Amino acid sequence: MKDTYLEIVELDNGDIVLRPAGEEEEEQKPLATLKISDDTKEFLKDRYFELAKCMFHAGIDYVYSEDFESSDGFDAHDEEFMPRILH
Repeated sequence: MKDTYLEIVELDNGDIVLRPAGEEEEEQKPLATLKISDDTKEFLKDRYFELAKCMFHAGIDYVYSEDFESSDGFDAHDEEFMPRILH
């Protein structure tokens, strides 16, 4: 994640993804994908995207928390690996 900005976007198929931001957006592989059912989207109206942002933020907060233990020695608290998120 070194010097990578992240973005949360809704794709044409309705999936909401967290991916590295870049000029070649079509080729960016998502880091995470969230599918929200049509019933939930209907219930939440335009707020379903806010729900997705909160869910992705919770995941990122967990990875960079003291509770997360990486099996490969990754130090999430190292400044060079801290993500930057665009909305």
